[in-house]
Amino acid sequence: MTLSYRRQSLDRDTTFYIPKVECFACYDSGIVTNGDAAINQYIPDYDRTADGKINGGQDLAIICHCKAAYADYESSTNKEKQGFRESNGQVKTTETLRGDPQPIGITMEKEKIRQIHLNRQAAWEKTSKEMNELRKKRINGEDIETPYYIQVVKENLSNIGNMFSFTSEKAILESMKENKEVKN
Repeated sequence: MTLSYRRQSLDRDTTFYIPKVECFACYDSGIVTNGDAAINQYIPDYDRTADGKINGGQDLAIICHCKAAYADYESSTNKEKQGFRESNGQVKTTETLRGDPQPIGITMEKEKIRQIHLNRQAAWEKTSKEMNELRKKRINGEDIETPYYIQVVKENLSNIGNMFSFTSEKAILESMKENKEVKN
């Protein structure tokens, strides 16, 4: 068999696709994500410190109601996925260091999670349509202004060296910069 360095045609496609998931609330992980602060519409202080600073992981995870949150057995691979909910819908518990039961997450009303799903799905569809229109214009040689949300991401990525707050990570970044300068 000869190895090929060419990507398959689908991988070279310039079409922007929305994620292929059944649940946009948890992206089929079983845990509702909050990167877009959608949960904060319902629980304003979720994953925030007392002074309002975002601190992901500070609070218990919100367990979705979709099938990804439940245990499942995949016969093709003989693997069992444990899930975050019992078959009756209750969130599973774990034992704390003191031996007390603690839920591994919390439940949010099903309708609120459904609304997060629908809002995200609509946003992805809108973004997909927008991005595909922009790509077509660029391919046709039209001069277009970069959308604000892409400009924001570019700006944030240009400051990526500042995203590490731990001394060890800063030292690693500095040594990487020094190594790069030495090689050049």
